[in-house]
Amino acid sequence: MNMDRQTARSYAGKHVIINEGKNGRYVGLLEQIETKPKKIWSGIVKISGILLYPEINIESDQLPAPLYSEGEKVFCTGNKISPLKQDFPHSYKESVNYALAGMWNEVDDQKENNESVLAMIHQELKRRKADHLLYRDVFVYYSLVKKARHYYVYDEEKQEALSLDGCPFEFEIKVKDKWKRAHNISGPTFELENGKQVDLSHGDRLRLNKSQFDPYRILINELDKPALHALERGLRKLGIFHENSVYCHNSLLIQLLSTVEQATFKGVNFISYSTEKHQYMIQHHYEREILEEEPDIAYDRFEFTSDTGERLITTYATQLSKD
Repeated sequence: MNMDRQTARSYAGKHVIINEGKNGRYVGLLEQIETKPKKIWSGIVKISGILLYPEINIESDQLPAPLYSEGEKVFCTGNKISPLKQDFPHSYKESVNYALAGMWNEVDDQKENNESVLAMIHQELKRRKADHLLYRDVFVYYSLVKKARHYYVYDEEKQEALSLDGCPFEFEIKVKDKWKRAHNISGPTFELENGKQVDLSHGDRLRLNKSQFDPYRILINELDKPALHALERGLRKLGIFHENSVYCHNSLLIQLLSTVEQATFKGVNFISYSTEKHQYMIQHHYEREILEEEPDIAYDRFEFTSDTGERLITTYATQLSKD
């Protein structure tokens, strides 16, 4: 709703909205009002944040930048200005993060036709270290099930079971009617963040935050610490970081989820990273053998290649690969 002159005067020094159409909607303080005779009123607004991110051209490979920056003073006509009728508690940086996350949710409703747009938004939120906003308070609920000597979590809605043997996920379990973060130690035993161990029973409920379904995050959580150090050693040498990841084909995850009986896994993951200047591809060759009475056997080989032709290899193994 646009404001007339009288309403505009009452909003002097208060937050208002600037509507720039496809270029987004912005929030700022209405600092000055000009009401010349026989002309539409105008005002100067000092930008505080973003309410709606600019539209994205799906044919472009880059996100548009916000039209206005923090603290910028914008002169515009009153037909673009409307009152902000709720609080605006966010900083400029936070508002950009929330605007991007809001656009993600909007695009996610049409996900099949907008994968490239989601990838761009995800990359930008990762760069801003705010991708957690995409998965806030979204959980999948499971029941603990025992079959023979093994324990699984069972999704009744999808009728799918996930083995707890070597499971990389962090769960939440009910302790005194409150959800607490915990990871599986062995069988029905889970360890809370404070180190206390809790034994669950067949049929007990657990839940899992969907953010952990991100293939890259799952891969990082699955790696043994020495293997993770090998990956990060290569990343550091190339000057890239985890937040630069833009795509991860996690074939190990696919194998882990496709069977609850298999104990040996072998394959290659493909991970791509992007910085402002360069692109990088990693081939992660892995072997896993899950043993009953002995420590599991793991082999990880990371082959880094940059778009400039630079190559690098790091490895970790509990024992040498058979190949």
